[in-house]
Amino acid sequence: MLTTRNAEIFSDGTFEFVHVVERIPWPKHGYTGATWHDALASAYDASYDVALIPSEEPQAYTFARKAAIPQRVGFYNGWQKPFKSWWARGELTRAVYRPASPPRVPRHECEVLFELGMGLHDERTPTRDLSRLRPCVLDHPPQRRPAIVQLTAKWLARGRDEALVAGWLRERRARGACTAIAARAESELALRLAADAGLSLELCDSVRDWKAIVAGADVLITPDSGAAHVAGMVGTPCVDLFEAADFERQRDRWRPWAGPACELPFPTTPAQREAFSEKLFWRA
Repeated sequence: MLTTRNAEIFSDGTFEFVHVVERIPWPKHGYTGATWHDALASAYDASYDVALIPSEEPQAYTFARKAAIPQRVGFYNGWQKPFKSWWARGELTRAVYRPASPPRVPRHECEVLFELGMGLHDERTPTRDLSRLRPCVLDHPPQRRPAIVQLTAKWLARGRDEALVAGWLRERRARGACTAIAARAESELALRLAADAGLSLELCDSVRDWKAIVAGADVLITPDSGAAHVAGMVGTPCVDLFEAADFERQRDRWRPWAGPACELPFPTTPAQREAFSEKLFWRA
């Protein structure tokens, strides 16, 4: 089951069926009624044997039970969320412990999700083989492109100034061919940043087009986001930017999985900013 926002994230041949629901906008939880009922009916008709539920959404757990799937595997949070954990374990036939707060020694999210499928195959660890991962995301070989910057509101998180960010991107453009991409929904911000940085901008109307651009880039430069995760699965070299607060834990959990990457904290001092600008020119 996927949502309307990410329904195209996998290649056409990855799954036999895809059931699509529309999420109710954050901060609310759950899915819209019409899409929920349509997806539930189609999942029920498919007569699945096992449901793997990599979600914190309660409605995802209810969905698997109401679809009459006999084996249901998902997460519980133990004493950190005792009532939710008690409820989740009642919805599941096998519950995998996942702490609600970041553990002292974090694992990558791919390793956490891999636990849901243990016992259904003979592999002991999630693969990093790009020849296996890439076809799960891409339908066709991508067109080669120069360096790509993913423009998103995360560039301006923690009060970072647009002029500062545009200055970093101007420096990057001056050192080599570089263009920008953004989701159509973030066009207002993206157009301003691209204009200030002197970057050409391509607005992406579909996930399919967006992931093909990411896959074809010589290098991707992005705050930690979906673009970095796509890069990690298709082998695009990635400069992945994290907030300085708790950098090591966030990097260990969310860094690109299999592709080459350079993970950097956003700078918080003038000296760090100078070193940061240099590292934006990283090449694998």
